[in-house]
Amino acid sequence: MLKNTFCDIIKRMFSEGKTVALIGRPNVGKSTLFNRLVGKKIAIETPIPGTTRDRLFGEVFWQGESFNLIDVAGFETQKKDEINKQMQDSVMLAIEMADLILIVFDWTDKNNEADREVARKIRQSKKKAIIVVNKADNIDRIENAAEFQRFGSFPVVPVSAISGKNSGELLDLIIETLKETNAAPVPAETNCDISLALIGRPNVGKSTLLNAIIGEKRAIVSDIPGTTRDIVNVTLNYLDKTIEILDTAGIRRRGKIKKESIESFSVIRSLRALKRSNVALILIDGSEGMVSGESTLIAQAVEWGKSVVLAVNKLDLVQDQREFVVRTLAILQDKLGFVPWLPVVFISAKEDINVQILLENVVSAYSNRFTEIPEEELNKIFEFAKERNSSLYGCVSLKQEKNNPPIFKLVYRGKKGLHKSLVRFIENKIRDIYPMNGTPIFIDLIKAGRANKKRYN
Repeated sequence: MLKNTFCDIIKRMFSEGKTVALIGRPNVGKSTLFNRLVGKKIAIETPIPGTTRDRLFGEVFWQGESFNLIDVAGFETQKKDEINKQMQDSVMLAIEMADLILIVFDWTDKNNEADREVARKIRQSKKKAIIVVNKADNIDRIENAAEFQRFGSFPVVPVSAISGKNSGELLDLIIETLKETNAAPVPAETNCDISLALIGRPNVGKSTLLNAIIGEKRAIVSDIPGTTRDIVNVTLNYLDKTIEILDTAGIRRRGKIKKESIESFSVIRSLRALKRSNVALILIDGSEGMVSGESTLIAQAVEWGKSVVLAVNKLDLVQDQREFVVRTLAILQDKLGFVPWLPVVFISAKEDINVQILLENVVSAYSNRFTEIPEEELNKIFEFAKERNSSLYGCVSLKQEKNNPPIFKLVYRGKKGLHKSLVRFIENKIRDIYPMNGTPIFIDLIKAGRANKKRYN
């Protein structure tokens, strides 16, 4: 089934492991603590309140045990706008699903009214909790951390997330507390077939598409550009494949991004997610058409050897859909002539139109990465190409070296080398028989008698 409840998704993501949630008001250091406990930088760390908006997940391993950690938006009740309401709903859902809550406080701001509201919500939840007093980076602060006991009858652990002070003691207590719950934490390995990076400009509908795929309001949806800042990932099973979906921050053209802004960090994270993935889902706004930055993203994905699927969103806003599809395909063919093998799927994330077809194309593009052409078949294709183009008679042999993605070795004779148009001609002949839609193939040129090579795609 494509649609799943949020809890089902979490179970698939984390197997049988226990879940710990970081809860606190904005800017108390939750993201820094999250990165410290997970052991790598996943959440964005800045002194700007409200940086984390969506739920982030990570695995923590300690002393042979493991648990799953959630970092959520800062808890604040004063703001009444729609985005903040969704953020607070996300916080409450994290509290509900957690086996243990880490209530994070800032030692340097001990009398904040928002802290009392956070503690009250946790006490009402009746969940097991640990009070974590952050920024306790000297002896005086550590010795006086007991002051925070007034927020509830929970254990108190002073830490410095930025330096790691007392993080081991905190982890010891977390593991000990989790063992007191119904089941002890167990190793939870995620072994995904497809790592899918959901990439696009701000406000093209990436979070809406993610919600449509999983059937749950997992990411915050808004018409305000830039709502998603961190990478948000979920995992699901589809067509016998385990798919990890990375919903990334919107990527604008570099000239429009302020240096050292939260957005600049998010773009770096998005490109890292693209590099980490094996399939890139590029989403564009059908009502605006493709811009140069989006074709650049596709070119970058291909250069890195990623399979690519293009989704044209907001089909629900179009009156004459047939005319729109024909016109858009003609425009895309002109702009994307360098990737004629690119699957294009017209969707409406909002109305859940063609979302399953989109996922089918993702799975197909991934499967095509592993295409292996029998040597006899490849020789026939090679000889046919030479018959159709006399300029290829200087080519000696064509062999497949590997797959994921497919890489071929073309040996040739001659002083001038081989023009890329001839290489493209050979690629087209290969794809005539083995289309491998959605997946780039690479052809390494090797001059006869030499070991050096030049790669073409």
